[in-house]
Amino acid sequence: MHPKPRSATAPRFSIEVGEGPHYVFSTPYHLCHFEVPSSVARAVLFGDAVLAPREPSVGVIAVAKKDLKPGDMIEEFGSFEVYGLAENLDAIRAERLLPIGIGLGCTLTRAVGKDQPLTFDDVQAPAGRVVDRLYQEQEAVFGTQPAARTRKAYA
Repeated sequence: MHPKPRSATAPRFSIEVGEGPHYVFSTPYHLCHFEVPSSVARAVLFGDAVLAPREPSVGVIAVAKKDLKPGDMIEEFGSFEVYGLAENLDAIRAERLLPIGIGLGCTLTRAVGKDQPLTFDDVQAPAGRVVDRLYQEQEAVFGTQPAARTRKAYA
């Protein structure tokens, strides 16, 4: 007698996590009959939002894909100039690191080596952009004093 064949849609569990050091764990399913009641109870009893961060904590900075020289322009997402790297907002603010979305359309004012993060001091932004005004508003609402922890070395 053979056991029932495993359904193709049944959740599969794997311990393979790759070479690291960073991992993303995903839950491709939800157990609604457990999660919904506890989420409702948290909201009603404690006034607690589920999965709602109080403020942003991570941003995506622009990092040079190649050696960049003054006059180079950051063309577009996926272009040959920069790639995005997730970084803590404390470090972004303390080191004036350039968010990748703000960098689009900017021209470099000084050289930046390959795999080095760009800063606001490295670029000249076109005048009158809406994205710059919105970023300033965002920082006015969520900006805080930078924490002492910053990262100086990028590999």
